[in-house]
Amino acid sequence: MIPKKFFRHVFEFCAVWLLAAVIRLLPGAFAIRCGRFLGALAGRLIKERMRLGHENLKRAFGDQLSYEERCRILHSLMELLGEALVESIIITPADVEKNVEIEGFHHIEQALALGKGVILLGPHFGMWELAGHVFGSRLPRAATLYKPMKNRFIDRYVRAARETCNIDIIPNQNTLRGVMRRLRDNYGVVFLYDQNAGREGILATFFGLPAITYAAPAALARKTGCPVVPGYFVKLSGFRRHRMVLKEPFTSIDTGNPAQDLRATVQQYNDFIEEVVRRHPEQWFGWLHNRWKIKSTFKEEAQSLMKS
Repeated sequence: MIPKKFFRHVFEFCAVWLLAAVIRLLPGAFAIRCGRFLGALAGRLIKERMRLGHENLKRAFGDQLSYEERCRILHSLMELLGEALVESIIITPADVEKNVEIEGFHHIEQALALGKGVILLGPHFGMWELAGHVFGSRLPRAATLYKPMKNRFIDRYVRAARETCNIDIIPNQNTLRGVMRRLRDNYGVVFLYDQNAGREGILATFFGLPAITYAAPAALARKTGCPVVPGYFVKLSGFRRHRMVLKEPFTSIDTGNPAQDLRATVQQYNDFIEEVVRRHPEQWFGWLHNRWKIKSTFKEEAQSLMKS
């Protein structure tokens, strides 16, 4: 007997495919406007996520933001989310060349010249999906981590679209082995680094609050000696205008205490992302994510971290 989930997944895939087909038929300017409208509309429907967004903004900024300012930030974010969906469907290599300014790409080139690969670390920020197009067109070898979707039909569709960017997909099974192999082959490996790591992370602070953070990029950099180049995408004013900003590699921390060095490196990464988010809070998708949720196994350590 065919499970009900199969029919639901087929229906969901058909809806996604049809939406993408319709968007591709629209003039670019109208498609972007539709995306922003649909994003704003979605913000009215996902009430629990918007409530979480308000809570996260209050955690991060305290009384610095009024309720109206928080509403404005979340409204702008939802419009951007809708625009990002449309952009991911209609983008072409010519669009990337025309619409994306790139600042600091020489940091990646210099890092790759060392022959150890490079970790490209950044947040879910602005039109971050466009990064794959930039890296795929400008780097001889690039890869990104990918968490498969529950709907296998949509998953295949999304993977096929991403693979057209000329960028390798590393699934979350055997991730460490896949990343290590590509670093040995001098790839640029993209890590989106701003989510709650759950049981796989360590505690560091983010906006002054305990946050469970992935340790893998820092551990890989220590093990392989590869540089870690931080970067982010920011939406500019004007139609379909974006900027990719790449910074100098993080300074390696080595005091002779591996555990403390790892934690200090992870904190370094969090501090970079916090600085970016403070500058453009309306472009960070993490407000809708449970970034500061602390697992029970970390509660005592989190309390100690807040006292220190």
